[in-house]
Amino acid sequence: MEELFVYSLLCSIGYEKNEEYNNSLDRLFNSNPTDEVLIDLEGRNFKDAILHTLHLMNSNAINVDEFGKILMRVLIPIYRESNINEFGSMMYKLWNSIQSDMSYIEPFHTFSYADDCLSYGDEKQCRELYKKALNYYET
Repeated sequence: MEELFVYSLLCSIGYEKNEEYNNSLDRLFNSNPTDEVLIDLEGRNFKDAILHTLHLMNSNAINVDEFGKILMRVLIPIYRESNINEFGSMMYKLWNSIQSDMSYIEPFHTFSYADDCLSYGDEKQCRELYKKALNYYET
C-alpha cells in the first residue's frame, strides 16, 4: 500500500502521477484480488480513489522505511527535472501533507526547511539538503 500512498500524496499536491497510481493499484489488485480495500479502490473513479487512499494513509500505520524508499525513488527524477524554487514549494506542500508523526523525522523533516536557503540566495546549500534527503535510504 505504501506505493499507493506515495502516488496519491504526489497527485494531491499537484504532480501528474495518475498513470503510476493506476498501474500500482492494478498490480496490487492482481496480486491480491480478494483484498477488500483494493477491490473498493478499483471500483472508484480516480479522484475518489486518491482521496480514499489519502484517508487510508492518514488513518493506518505506514511502514515508514518502505514509504520513504519509494517516495525518494520517485522524487529523484522529479528533482532532476524541476526548477529548484518550484521543487522547494512542492516539497513544503508534501511535508504538510504527510502524517504528523512522520513529519519530524528524517528525511521528511528536511522538506519543511530546505528551501529556506533560497530566500537568501544559497541554492548550493538548498540542493545539498535535498540531495541528502533524497539519498537518505541509499546505504
